[in-house]
Amino acid sequence: MVSSNGKQHAAAEVPKSPYNQVREYVDRFEDWFPKYSYNSSTSTLIIQYMPSPMHESIASTIAEGFYTARSTLPPSLRTRIYISGNQEYCGFGGRYTGSNKTPDFAVEFEDAKGDVETKFVLEVGFSETYKELVQDAKMWLEGRRDVCVFVLANIEETPKYRCPVRHFDDEDFEQLGLPGFTELRTSDFNLEDEYGPATCKGFVWELLGTTAVPPIKFQLTDFLDISPESDCTINLNWDDYKALLRGRIKALAVFRCQMAMKERSGKENLRDQDYIPSDSSK
Repeated sequence: MVSSNGKQHAAAEVPKSPYNQVREYVDRFEDWFPKYSYNSSTSTLIIQYMPSPMHESIASTIAEGFYTARSTLPPSLRTRIYISGNQEYCGFGGRYTGSNKTPDFAVEFEDAKGDVETKFVLEVGFSETYKELVQDAKMWLEGRRDVCVFVLANIEETPKYRCPVRHFDDEDFEQLGLPGFTELRTSDFNLEDEYGPATCKGFVWELLGTTAVPPIKFQLTDFLDISPESDCTINLNWDDYKALLRGRIKALAVFRCQMAMKERSGKENLRDQDYIPSDSSK
């Protein structure tokens, strides 16, 4: 499911009938499988690992904006707003009939008739290509009539991350003097600039380096048919996000370093996709 170029997802062309059979099997063992989605318009099954610290830093910032706005509302409005993370959705129509998707974050609103509609959707891309993210946007905006706002956050590492010790033999790796697997902490890593790269023992474990976030804010009336007196602004605090991002970059670096350690320990079911054993270690 993962390749040596650092991607943490796989995409395959699967017709709908075989997909339904796979889906029936996967649903029986739901907790064992990673996050996945199906785009019926392209017959594409996408399997992903669970969200990284980078995904969660953006999702939590946007969620905080909605939670803060909701807390200021009277109960009659507050109880009509449902906020969710990593919830699976289907109900797509048109050429997307039969599709299912699990966004990083979504907000549902109950209208005056009592119908609940998904109005806001966030998808964060870290391992996906921009083309794949655009396909996600089209699925949500064209396949569901209720979605009116789709936010696409694309995180790119340039150049693509590769495990810096993938060619080390066991002796060279030991000489690095890295802390033990359970002793490794974010304080063991340094940021070369405000947002990385993140380094430890002179090696780069995370390559983000820069960040650019446009200002975004919404009004509650963008999603609910309410009076102007009940309206409020939904602010997304990107200053908090940038402060949070520094810690999340280090957290991802710790995770990658730990995965390299676990791969070398010979344990099963490991996911450091960038480790390639040297000839001497085979």
